[in-house]
Amino acid sequence: METLVKKFDPQGRLLLPKEIREKLGDEVIIVDLGDRVELLPRKKADLERFFDSVEVEELTGWEELKKELWAE
Repeated sequence: METLVKKFDPQGRLLLPKEIREKLGDEVIIVDLGDRVELLPRKKADLERFFDSVEVEELTGWEELKKELWAE
């Protein structure tokens, strides 16, 4: 782990070294932890992994199912 000291520019921007930007990618999640800030890489969700992950019996009563799912 490397420790760097950086200053903000007049617009509040902070220049991160290229190596860190390459690790984090194009988008980051900024987490304010009160006494410090963390930058986390934003990864795109792979929703395809959920395809066919649930098995259901034959679905014939779609309207009834909708009523149950959206019942308050």
